[in-house]
Amino acid sequence: MLARRLQKEMLWLLLLTGVCGLFFFYRLGAMALIGPDEPRYAQVAREMLARRDPITPTIGGQPWLEKPALTYWLMALSMQALGVSEFAARLPSALLATAVAFFLYGVGRRVHSPLYGFFAACCFIVTPMAFGFARGATTDMPFSATLTAGLCFLFLASEATAPRSRARLFIAAGFCFGLAVLAKGLVGVLFPILIIGSSLFLRQSLRIFPRGKELAWSGLAFLLACASWYGPMLARHGWRFINEFFIEHHIQRYTTGRFQHPGPVYYYLPVLLVGMFPWTPLLLLALARLLRERRGVASSEDSENQSCARLKVFAALWIAWPFLFFSFSQSKLPGYLLPVIPAAALLAAAELLRLWGASPDRAMRLQAISLPIFFFAIAGAALLYAQRELGEVNATKPLLLVGIGGGALVGIGLALAARQKALILLILSVCVASVPVLLEIFQPAIERKESHRTLAEIALKNFRPEEKLVGYGWFHHTLTFYTNARSIYDERGRVRIIFSQKELREIAHDLGSMLVVTRWRHVRELRSSPGFDVELLGSDGEYGIVRLKVLK
Repeated sequence: MLARRLQKEMLWLLLLTGVCGLFFFYRLGAMALIGPDEPRYAQVAREMLARRDPITPTIGGQPWLEKPALTYWLMALSMQALGVSEFAARLPSALLATAVAFFLYGVGRRVHSPLYGFFAACCFIVTPMAFGFARGATTDMPFSATLTAGLCFLFLASEATAPRSRARLFIAAGFCFGLAVLAKGLVGVLFPILIIGSSLFLRQSLRIFPRGKELAWSGLAFLLACASWYGPMLARHGWRFINEFFIEHHIQRYTTGRFQHPGPVYYYLPVLLVGMFPWTPLLLLALARLLRERRGVASSEDSENQSCARLKVFAALWIAWPFLFFSFSQSKLPGYLLPVIPAAALLAAAELLRLWGASPDRAMRLQAISLPIFFFAIAGAALLYAQRELGEVNATKPLLLVGIGGGALVGIGLALAARQKALILLILSVCVASVPVLLEIFQPAIERKESHRTLAEIALKNFRPEEKLVGYGWFHHTLTFYTNARSIYDERGRVRIIFSQKELREIAHDLGSMLVVTRWRHVRELRSSPGFDVELLGSDGEYGIVRLKVLK
């Protein structure tokens, strides 16, 4: 009996590993680094590795103090093992997303069953938020993974009965919260405090809070993790670090619009609803069910299956606090909400489990029908949006639309026939089958839109010793990584962009010659200027690179 159960457990784990491998690792390095963040973070990691200095993050040799070091450390270790590449830069995020999936499996298995754990992991894996940020060389997944690990350990500690096991779980939670602070800053400890406090209020029990030696050892683990980087940074940079990191990139980022990421207070509502695709109807149903049952769930400690009920309340608080906190921030980005997706997956999986074993009554049929309708409606809308933004799916659009329509009809038919298990397997199968298709179609289009590696390659082929790449009226941070920061950076690690010919002339006079990347209209402007010797080196779309000298 035990051997059979172990075989089933191994099957779940192997299946989960395969799903993670497809969603998080397939074609992980096939696309160039994109956007402003991926290339900058990868460049910081490369410079840490080259300078053998794990303390001060730099870009172009200048301190860059916006983010803490955990993400850079992980990337640097990956680059040291695999070489500097897109795959190495993204590998830590993919591994940590896989860890989140296994944490969710472990918690679900512990409080209910391996099936619930598997559903929770899958609900996380297939969401656009997890799929996208697991493939990004950014701080979002390291923060979400460490916070998730800490909160999972915390919940399991509150459920443990053996004192030694409980203490170990609290220590592990404290260490993970320290890592979360190393990944993103003070929110890594703020959210656990808010979640613990509200759990104490709702459960009217101190079991979720460490006591005595548990508190001392977990606090020590937290402080040791934090001190590994914050201590040396404070000793080395003092007030400058406090001002730039804590005042500017914590307080001012939250309270002012200085960093130009505005959004209305309801900004994160559509982010959550779309980010939890295709499980959004289940998440809404789970939250509604919790509101109806909140008193019995929150107060009863001894009734049957209360561990699972307490987990759902804990997950709801896990969603609520980051959601509310970031909703009132003056700087908003979709990735800020990634930490709530694991909690949302736990809630959606509970409804998925209910649907899996439910009797075919009318209410259950209605719930089942909502899944394929929402799934294929959003899939179709996403395809049309991608065509508008990327313009690369005309050849495959009819085939994809036919597939979406056919899948919707099959899904609705299964729901009406009360074949819930077949419907769930259909949705999961469509998600799995979509991954290679979507990556093959959209990765090249996204790279062309969001990366300028081609311009960097032109620059690398034409660089002469001591030449710099200067942006004139425009610069993209992919050029930072792909030219290994051969630009001009200020004392804060920000690339200097030139906006006047007078500045350009001064820099060219100092450097002798330099490469200039700019829009085509500025290329024509420079070539017609009598004060410059301009040699066109190459172009990519509306941008070009020239070698520029000042005429004597």
